[in-house]
Amino acid sequence: MDSPTLQRRLRGVFDARVFNHGDYNLVYAQPSGGSLPHVIGYRHSPLEMLLCPVDPVDAVAADLTEDAADALADPATGTLPGVVSVALANVATVADTGTGYQVETVTGFRTWFEVVDHPRVPVGSASEDGTAELDQAGDAADFHGFMTAFMDELDRLYEVRPDPDLHGPGEGV
Repeated sequence: MDSPTLQRRLRGVFDARVFNHGDYNLVYAQPSGGSLPHVIGYRHSPLEMLLCPVDPVDAVAADLTEDAADALADPATGTLPGVVSVALANVATVADTGTGYQVETVTGFRTWFEVVDHPRVPVGSASEDGTAELDQAGDAADFHGFMTAFMDELDRLYEVRPDPDLHGPGEGV
């Protein structure tokens, strides 16, 4: 399976699961541990990412139509169960681990994942060795810029600024 075909299949899974899918850029992310990989949709305005767990073998084999996904979607959010939104309103922590990112929400959702330029994605019988290389170098670079902006915005929001109305000891009134 070639990279453009794999990209289209992963995009199709995300598009079928997310109501306003056209607002998001996508990357493939491999979480630490044994959990399913994510297709991560992200956007710069407003700063938000949607972590969409996906079984890439099923994504390559299945043809999930938007009509089938619409029947399962949460009417309030337009997303299928399992899709996690991480935005400034619900993020607890975001950290660059050096090889990936750790993300935690205020609801207790926590994940660690890596986004690399050329991941090997399991595709089952769609290739001889059961994997295909996904070329996402440009998207990965943009995503790393997004994560830097996300962390910078969090730092800005939580920055402690001195209160000019408060005086330290010995400063008088």
